[in-house]
Amino acid sequence: MKKRFVVAAVTASVILASCGIDQAGNESKLILRFTEPLSNLPTRATGGTDTNSFILSVTGIGGETIYKGAYGSRPRDLSVKAGTYEISVVSQEFSAPAFEQPQYGDSQIVVAANGEPVQVSFLCKMVNAGIKITLTDAFKAKYPAGSLLLRQDNGSLAYTYNESRTGYFASGEVGFYYVNGGNQSVLFNRQVSPGERHVLTLNASSDDSPSGFSIKVDTTAYAIVETVTIGQEYSGADGSSAKKALSVSQAASHMGDTVWVWGYIVGGDLSSSSAKFAAPFEKSSNLAIAATASERTFANCFSVELSKAAIKSALNLVDNPGHLGKRVCLKGKVSTYFGLTGLKSVSDYELGD
Repeated sequence: MKKRFVVAAVTASVILASCGIDQAGNESKLILRFTEPLSNLPTRATGGTDTNSFILSVTGIGGETIYKGAYGSRPRDLSVKAGTYEISVVSQEFSAPAFEQPQYGDSQIVVAANGEPVQVSFLCKMVNAGIKITLTDAFKAKYPAGSLLLRQDNGSLAYTYNESRTGYFASGEVGFYYVNGGNQSVLFNRQVSPGERHVLTLNASSDDSPSGFSIKVDTTAYAIVETVTIGQEYSGADGSSAKKALSVSQAASHMGDTVWVWGYIVGGDLSSSSAKFAAPFEKSSNLAIAATASERTFANCFSVELSKAAIKSALNLVDNPGHLGKRVCLKGKVSTYFGLTGLKSVSDYELGD
């Protein structure tokens, strides 16, 4: 009978009976097996995966392949010399963005030596990231023709307006593009990490319409639910007022100008190479804002100097940690600050929800 297990969280054990090479020249043998699923998980994914269909790889430290193929088709005995090996299992191959292709797996380094059995436990988790998109009527009205294209260095995935499937991507940055005929316009970029499922609603709004943001966590993966409002950079934003504030990407081309800029407060405690993205914070003199509330990459942030006493008191994250994730419009001079494009001499602000 084939064993089945839940991919949300499962322990696979690999036992290596390793006797090394004795004086007669006999080799060690790897003995592999899966354990039963943990029985005390609070919740489980609805489906199971046949362990025999997993792809098993056993590779030597020098890169030589000892075995690669279906777990269920592996030889009964795998003979190896004493040494160091990487043993991995994945539910399926994944090399480019694709719909409905979550990949689960884990990898371990083991040493076969001294005649001692070695036991390795694999925690099989999702190792790519999912993105599911819905579009509001406002978005469809503003962009009535065309489609979306999500791009990474290793490939792209086209989303039609009636697409309901989840696309899966390698961890890293994903670019969101609006495509109409032969023209492509970048909407925004999103950083995704292993095990995350991003559920995004794209909305085209008026200048003063806020975006909503919330995060929920389950045992299958981090599920990030967010409304991304597209529109200000496409509706005559010129930085002359809070309602016509420039996006952080637009502001980069206004170096030296005093303008209004909007973004989400994502962190603080800036240095020349890093920012802190979670409380508690220690510095009240600066902020990091970004195009999306979920940004966690320093290079994608926009730095903000808080020098005016009243504004520092109202916005700093040391005294106001609840501001993290809120949308803010700021008036200041576009300058270089802590190695980033940012705002200095901030003289006014409007804080959203």
